[in-house]
Amino acid sequence: MGLFGAKKSAEPVEVEPEPTPEPASPGPRRKSGPTPTRKEAEAARKARLNPSLSPKEARRKQSQAARTERMKAMNERENTPERVLLRNYVDSRFRLGEILLPTLVVILALSMLGNVWPMAVMLSTVVLYAFIVVVLIDIFFMWRGFKKLLAERLPRATPRGLLMSGANRCIQIRRFRMPPPTIKRGEEF
Repeated sequence: MGLFGAKKSAEPVEVEPEPTPEPASPGPRRKSGPTPTRKEAEAARKARLNPSLSPKEARRKQSQAARTERMKAMNERENTPERVLLRNYVDSRFRLGEILLPTLVVILALSMLGNVWPMAVMLSTVVLYAFIVVVLIDIFFMWRGFKKLLAERLPRATPRGLLMSGANRCIQIRRFRMPPPTIKRGEEF
């Protein structure tokens, strides 16, 4: 009995012999070319394992791999039942935050008129802050309603981390939301 040897089992294990492949054609097989030298064979093997790419191709391949990995991670994170319910809840009706970004662009354009019409800048700034407060109130009511719905439909689910996700979805233009909306406005989910 050896210290590091394998333990021997009491019953011998029978191994079936593998069938030997028969040659397709009788006679000597012809080669397509001369046998590569060891150096050539190793170089070909390394080229298969680590293909030499130009820096541009390597960057493109690396960015494609990173994008694939990000999309896979996003899909795993976004397909939990809580997030699906949140997305459907937000997408089921119109939110004021959807027009926040276009409104900001208009107000920014009005603020450029400061030299021509100074009152426009002050008025647009007041309207901007008032509209942001209204959007925050809309997000607050959305969150309250979602927590009630989550407690009804998924009682064991926790709302942790969903507030910011819901707020971000509320202020995005519906067309540019990721993942895209799966239901129409007013549709039951």
